[in-house]
Amino acid sequence: MKKSIILIMTIAILSATKAFAQVSADDALQMLADFTPYLCNQYQPIEQANSKGEQIATFKGENTFGNNEQGVRHNADLSMVCAFLCKYGKDKVMLPDSITWEQLAEMARTTLVYAYSTHKANKLFPCKGGQYWGSVSRSNNSWESSLWAMSVAYSAFFQWNELTKQQQSYIYEMLKAECNYELERDIPTGYKGDTKAEENGWECDILAVTLGLFPNDKLAPKWFDRLREFAINCYSHPDDKDDQTIIDPEYDKTTVASLYKGANLYEDYSLQNHNYFHTSYQNVVVQELGEAALALKLFQKELYGNERWKTNALMHNNQKVMDNILYPLALPDGELAMPNGNDWSLFLYDQVTSYSTMACFLRDSKSLMLEQLALEQIKKRQKTTSDGSWLLRADVGARRMGVEAHRVMMTWLMHHILPTTDIQPTTWEDFSNQFAKTKPIDEQDVVTASTSNRFVCFSWSKGLHNTTGYFAPINKLENNIIVPFKANGTGNFIGWYEVEGKRTDAVDISHHAEPIGDNGFIINGQLATNERTLLNDYYIIATPGNAIIYIDNVVASADCRITKERGGLLAISVDPFTSEKREICYNTFSTTSLNGDYLFRMKAPWVNIDNCIGIISANEDGMMAFGDKRNNNSINTAKLYASYSDQARDMKANENVGSRFIVYYSNVSSTQTQEFSKQMKPVAKLPNGWNGMEVMDTDGSRYLILYSFNHSESNEINIDKVRNKVKADHVIVATRLEYH
Repeated sequence: MKKSIILIMTIAILSATKAFAQVSADDALQMLADFTPYLCNQYQPIEQANSKGEQIATFKGENTFGNNEQGVRHNADLSMVCAFLCKYGKDKVMLPDSITWEQLAEMARTTLVYAYSTHKANKLFPCKGGQYWGSVSRSNNSWESSLWAMSVAYSAFFQWNELTKQQQSYIYEMLKAECNYELERDIPTGYKGDTKAEENGWECDILAVTLGLFPNDKLAPKWFDRLREFAINCYSHPDDKDDQTIIDPEYDKTTVASLYKGANLYEDYSLQNHNYFHTSYQNVVVQELGEAALALKLFQKELYGNERWKTNALMHNNQKVMDNILYPLALPDGELAMPNGNDWSLFLYDQVTSYSTMACFLRDSKSLMLEQLALEQIKKRQKTTSDGSWLLRADVGARRMGVEAHRVMMTWLMHHILPTTDIQPTTWEDFSNQFAKTKPIDEQDVVTASTSNRFVCFSWSKGLHNTTGYFAPINKLENNIIVPFKANGTGNFIGWYEVEGKRTDAVDISHHAEPIGDNGFIINGQLATNERTLLNDYYIIATPGNAIIYIDNVVASADCRITKERGGLLAISVDPFTSEKREICYNTFSTTSLNGDYLFRMKAPWVNIDNCIGIISANEDGMMAFGDKRNNNSINTAKLYASYSDQARDMKANENVGSRFIVYYSNVSSTQTQEFSKQMKPVAKLPNGWNGMEVMDTDGSRYLILYSFNHSESNEINIDKVRNKVKADHVIVATRLEYH
């Protein structure tokens, strides 16, 4: 495939943005207190006692009383949060009027007793079906049980002085069994599709909490050695096999290379889970390692007065993952961009504890800034609910609530143990200057770029194949107006056609991306869609300024009947967390407030959303539409179709279905959008097979976009001649000669 020719005369310069307000650790503590109505609503006492006569209770969830993740994990997390509040929140935060500290203490105690009673190491009370949970040996284990047991251990620590010696022994038996299983088992590796980085992270946690509670146990040295081995093989990178760095010189001469089992990261420090590049799984390992380090420090210092066990292995490669992958994806509200979308609740900001780990343990001022921004959004989203729960329409109910509470709690604890009052958070301007440049994540087939106005990304997802992207205005208030979205093999920008009798799907045939200056890129690609009845050749151009341009040409590969067109797609949030209605302005400044409940059609060459997102189309007589609201991973999401039709038409093989030229802008008003629409002009008298369009960017510069989908040597174009005719500031030339 011949690469696109790119001529860029100037590069946009990032402008300054103001620093954002801080949300303190005390806010996090109050947020957890505000969560207590949800805790009380989920609390379920159990009439029977355990076999030792102890009162027990659990929290209701997806599989209440079950011995799997849906039955155990949320109870462990919510028990931990109750115990945490009793230990650290009393006299510091206000509980809702109907809730008392005595209630929370009872909830913490009884659910902790239930957790250790139902573990295989104790068997004091069965889960439903007469089963128990946990891992006690290589031949008798449960996936993820160490993660649940870690939360049980934190709950026990918070209540340690209230527990009897016998109860402490039940905690010991549970943790010893989980840790001894870790001594027996293999340490898994592998980075394609299903990384083991996250799983190894939670194995670190169980070993760390056990060492923290029982540092003088005769098995402690073995647990410590295994902890370091798991830690090195969380964010394990191929280079680690030759890394002779001594991990903990105060203990021994053990090196990174000597503990390395295999890679859980690609060469570029990215990873995959759930069979695609998933930023939530990319970051969660930092959190897990931080929680392990926290347990070692907090438990040993409070219970024993000193840290017998601590290790640098728990911070292994954290900074490299942040610098190479996560920081380039960070947005100005603390969110991490999701080029492939997500398969759990969106806009959770549950990476907050990963930021806290970096800020508290590695003194990273960049993460401190992002943590404060994320906490602000978590607090805002909690305000959308009536019972203090973290979000509406949670994808996995109490489990999701427990996870979010867990992370807010850990963030507070990290600052409690390792205050950051001596660190000045970096500014967004400085952060952007370091990480805004065009960033290809080659191993995942993702490209990103940022300017002072917008972040944009595009992905050809490996594993779960998809061709989609999105952009976010660099604007804290509207940062999440556009939702990461994928459907039918495509998603944002491309959208889809529907063909009678054919599945609505898309198969990537070929694609290529390359940078434009420091802050833009150009993509050319080809998709076969609708069971290969249509062929879509497309370009996506992100200028180094503000404009994002989508161009395509669709041809029928076989006789077919097209029934719908849903092109130029943007998924728009219409949710209590963001905005339940959007101000849609179009054409002659008709303005309509819409929530997406019905499909609103507009015959217009341009549309603006909330005086923030401007969209213009070269098809002046075309139809646009807004609606089709759905719950998209806990966020109500409508669709803006910049090229829309319900007009059925019959197509013959090799017949042209349509061509689209659409431009998207961030942080622009309706007036500006209309002006950009007026300024967009086709270029006349080009060689056969060529098209051209003049496009204005928000800095006042004019782009000449020259493109061809069937360029050949016989119809070469004189770029300088065309440029002089239209007096463009910048020229971008996109061509495609052949496909492979």
